Amino acid sequence: MPRKRRPRRLINRYRQSRLYDVTTATYVTVDRLKEWRADGFEVIVREVETGRYVTDTVLPSGFDA
Repeated sequence: MPRKRRPRRLINRYRQSRLYDVTTATYVTVDRLKEWRADGFEVIVREVETGRYVTDTVLPSGFDA
């Protein structure tokens, strides 16, 4: 039986580390990202200027602990 995928939240990171949730079209905080992860969402952070994915920089390993 295939695994059920976790819902995703795509976050754009702008200059000065501003985080923008594409789904709700609002700016969010790192604390909000932590809440989403705790609720089972897959949080993906992309740097707008370069297009690089920087999730591990914004939410390092052990972040949820």
